[in-house]
Amino acid sequence: MKIFAESELRQYQETLLDDMKRLLHSEEKNRLLNVNETEYIEYLVSKYTITPLILNREQVHVSDREGNVRVGHHAFDYDLDRSDIKKRQIVCYHLPYSGDTKLLSLSPSSRICWTTEVNIGNNEISFDIVNWNNDVEAIKREATLILDNLITQAQNSTNEVKQYNSLLRQRVQDVFTARKQEYLKQSSILESLGVPFKKKGQMPETFSIPIKKQKPIIQKPASNSMPYVPEPTLDRETYKQILKICHDAGIEIERHPSIYEDKDEETLRDHFLMILAPHFESVTGETFNKQGKTDILIRHEGANVFVGECKFWKGVKAHHKTIDQLLGYLTWRDSKSAILYFISNKQLEPVLDQIEHMTQEHPCCIKYIGKETHGWYSFQFHLPDDETRGVSITVLCFHFPASQRVNSEDA
Repeated sequence: MKIFAESELRQYQETLLDDMKRLLHSEEKNRLLNVNETEYIEYLVSKYTITPLILNREQVHVSDREGNVRVGHHAFDYDLDRSDIKKRQIVCYHLPYSGDTKLLSLSPSSRICWTTEVNIGNNEISFDIVNWNNDVEAIKREATLILDNLITQAQNSTNEVKQYNSLLRQRVQDVFTARKQEYLKQSSILESLGVPFKKKGQMPETFSIPIKKQKPIIQKPASNSMPYVPEPTLDRETYKQILKICHDAGIEIERHPSIYEDKDEETLRDHFLMILAPHFESVTGETFNKQGKTDILIRHEGANVFVGECKFWKGVKAHHKTIDQLLGYLTWRDSKSAILYFISNKQLEPVLDQIEHMTQEHPCCIKYIGKETHGWYSFQFHLPDDETRGVSITVLCFHFPASQRVNSEDA
């Protein structure tokens, strides 16, 4: 095989993207509408990600054999006839590699003008050098040149592959979203969004209790006779606005220990409830309601589309139980939720590190979305009994040090 010279890497990438589009467009309507979007996109990204090449030069080894070799262009070097066939020692270099073998045949867009004949097998690139005249240094020079060129071309390939991989998720998301919207439009679902929450004014950039109210939009696509059953969902913009209000309120409370000193979860929860209520109102009545001891709820048609839990931090085990509790409250696909943690530990950062990393160990966690800001972590989960129903859980953390609270909770 002529290494890095059989066809173009760019064409291979385009073929993969076309295949991804065909696969996604071939999905049956109800399957695509009902599938857990986060998991399905992860599947496609994994399927169409290209694993870049890694050439392990430090593990190069050699073998040899004796064979009949046509003199060819070496005739002048060794004063031989070009048509002669000579028996010579053949030194074979073996270069181990990992990554997508297909890449070894593909020419990157940015490349050196060079190739050579190689054999591929057992995760090794092997090439032959003929010992014409027992010149060890000549063999070394030729091998070094080939190895240098292989490493350079592999790096060119890797650079292009990394660029492709970095854009892949957004491309998959765009194709998925476009196809889903086509199906929704075909079903006339977008024509009836349902349960409107009329907005009244804009959110302030910093924490304050506003004079004007805002209403979240709970979107419910219109139903039809197809098996797919549309469900209400809190739109993401409103979800983020709710989180921002809670975050800004918590930061403000942190600055005033008298607010949280000697307060239990329910009392602290009521502060957030009081701050949230002026921002939102529901067409069915009061949007935020108390449920049990610590819940903040948005309900629609008897089901919870947003749940906020207010808890003192009591360790990872209790954290996982809180997540279980949240997941038990939620039934709709694409439900939104939040955990507001009041952290009394003297050292805040170790707790934040646990929350950021150990949340991902929960069996229902699909993906860590990322950190919005200090103490604000977003995750994607699925319901325990239905992996197609995704749930957004955001963890907001507030530092209420025990040293400044009369009756502090255990860390």
